[in-house]
Parts: sequence; C-alpha cells; structure tokens
Amino acid sequence: MSGRSPPSPASQADALVSEIREQVALERRRLLDDAEREADAIRGRARDKARRQMRRAVEEMRESGHRRLAQVRAELETALRHDDSVRSLEVLATAWPLLRAALARRWDDDAAAATWMRAQLADARARLGPRGWLVRHPASASAARIAALRDALASQGAIEPSLRADPGLDAGLVVEVGGARLDATPDALLAVRPAVEAALLAEVARAAGRDAADE
Repeated sequence: MSGRSPPSPASQADALVSEIREQVALERRRLLDDAEREADAIRGRARDKARRQMRRAVEEMRESGHRRLAQVRAELETALRHDDSVRSLEVLATAWPLLRAALARRWDDDAAAATWMRAQLADARARLGPRGWLVRHPASASAARIAALRDALASQGAIEPSLRADPGLDAGLVVEVGGARLDATPDALLAVRPAVEAALLAEVARAAGRDAADE
C-alpha cells in the first residue's frame, strides 16, 4: 500500500515556526490595538480634564473679575462720598460766615423784611395765640418799618399787641407772651446749625443742578 510519507521533522518545525509567527503577529496587533484604544482613552480623559480645568479657570477669572469690579465700584463710591464730604465742608466753611450778613441785608430790604415779619407773626399766632403779645424790634427801625410791622400784626389778628424798641436787636423780631418766647433774630435762626447747614447744602445742590441743566 502506497501512501504519503510523514512530514519530515524539518517541515514540522517550519510549520510550527510559521504558526508561532502568526500567533505573535496576531498578539502584536491585539496589543497595538489595545494600546491605541488606551491611548485614545487617555487622550480623551486628558482633553476632558483640560476642558474642565479651562472652564474652572474661566469661571474663576470671571468671579475674580466680578469681585474686583465690585471692589473698584465700592472704592469709587467711597472716594466720591469723601469728595462730596470735602466739598460740603468747603462750602459750609465759606458760606457760614456770610449767612449772618445775608440775613442782615434781607432785613434792610423793605420787601424782604415785610415777608420776614409776616412769616414770624403767622408762626407766633399758631404757637402762642393772638392775645397779649410783646413784640420787641430793633431800636433802629424806621417809622416806615414800624408801620409795616403794625400792618403785619393787624393782618394776623393780633389783639392789643405791645411794641418795644430793643437796642440789643439789629434785625428780626422777638415775640413774647408770658413766659413763652418766639425769637426770629439772625442769631436765633442760625442757632440750629445742623438744620441750617442741611438747608444750605440742599440749596447749593439745587443751584448746581440748575446750572448743569442750563449748559
């Protein structure tokens, strides 16, 4: 019986070597594929991490910018308030010594003095009632000024008021009833300094607003 002869040891060795090479090649490709996939995963995680870090950095920069902006605004507002306070003090330091002289000029003006007297006597009637007034006025008041005072008293319905020239007064009136006293002389008007300063600053602010509107 004829048949094929068995493979020679050399052939068997070659086949085994070839199979081993194929297995090595397959394993190499598998390892390379695994390595590539792992590298892709690492790169993906790195990109994700970088994106998260960048977002955090941007958010931190934005928050830091907001905080800095708020700080700058607060510093600016503080500086502006300080500047306003300094300007207010300068205005008061300049204007306060002039107020008494301004009041004296108003008293010297007949129309302004008439308004002054009517306002004080209306206040006196509301506070003290119309009867029993002793009205002290500057001793230097002219006959015309006394006549204007009497007219103002009559317009307020004062009942039998008494007039007294007071050499200690140079402007304004003092109305007394019993132990009550309503003083509208310049010294008394300026005695409530905080209220006068507030009114003065308000008027300066209104004047500044009018000037700005006219420009």
